[in-house]
Amino acid sequence: MAEKKQKRPVESIGGLYSAIPHTVLDSTAFKGASYPAKALLFELMRQHSGSNNGHLHLSFSWLQGRGWKSRDVIQRAKDELMQRGLLIQTRQGGLNIGASRYGLTWLHISNFVGLEIERKDYHPGAWGFMDALPIANKNANTSPPAGKGNTASRYSTLPPAGTGDSLTVP
Repeated sequence: MAEKKQKRPVESIGGLYSAIPHTVLDSTAFKGASYPAKALLFELMRQHSGSNNGHLHLSFSWLQGRGWKSRDVIQRAKDELMQRGLLIQTRQGGLNIGASRYGLTWLHISNFVGLEIERKDYHPGAWGFMDALPIANKNANTSPPAGKGNTASRYSTLPPAGTGDSLTVP
């Protein structure tokens, strides 16, 4: 009897690809992340080969070749991903020791060689512990501390000097 050949689904792709579970995409941690943080997360996913989680890097020279121009934006996005539990630093880099290394927290780390964390210290799924989206206060007209006088906030329609009497200039 002849063996049946397994057919590939019509929509399948060939080659390497990055997968992210819907539970991560639907999580509070991911949905509330800024666009630069999400973009940086996809850059990290691009490096993942299926067996190198924990050994991913965010070196500026590599990111620059992929279109990133600002070290400050990269740093803020990286800090946000770590705060949201989507990324973990697995090794501190520095001068003459190479780039810092990172891991995607929805994946397991299979190779701890060269990392500064151990298997017992790594718990995938940290992104699932974020309960609520941060609330932006951009439109709130907050008053300054007592005695400061100026009641206009950054996003207020009041002029920065307030609505009091102003000096007239001849």
